[in-house]
Amino acid sequence: MSQPYYTVDNLEAGRSVGFLLKRCGALMSQVAERRFAAEQISFTQWMVLANLGRFEHLTASALSAETCHDMGALTRIVDDLEQEGLVRRERREQDRRVVEITLTPEGRRHFQAGKRLVVELLNSLVGPFSRQEIETLIALMQRLMARLQEADGITPAAPAQEAPRALPDAIKRRRRR
Repeated sequence: MSQPYYTVDNLEAGRSVGFLLKRCGALMSQVAERRFAAEQISFTQWMVLANLGRFEHLTASALSAETCHDMGALTRIVDDLEQEGLVRRERREQDRRVVEITLTPEGRRHFQAGKRLVVELLNSLVGPFSRQEIETLIALMQRLMARLQEADGITPAAPAQEAPRALPDAIKRRRRR
């Protein structure tokens, strides 16, 4: 782009990529929390299970980076999930000082049950869009996420469907800061 899209004169919330993404994320969380109201776990707790489902095990700091929760809030969520028997903390075999969080079989069942709710919600939200519009939206959001990760000094992670079962390098680099 040769000319900047945004200027001090034309920046307004309703046309700001940052505002719109933040607002969509907040609204999505609110709607999802209502969908999970009848479940044993909240949407926020399910998001932790979902991230643990993507990776075999994560340290608290890596899980914090993946979920965008501060360590205090994440500790409370993990404590509650552990008390319910959905996750467990384990010492890493190679380095007993490192504690990793992993799903239990019951946690995996809750992850899968919640996944069905999320699929229903997402399909209801994208229903008015064509398949091509959805694919375009996803591709644009992936590109923007890669740019944001680059700006933050993080190597973009593999797409969700190809996510590794071990700690991603991006999280390792973030932990070293």
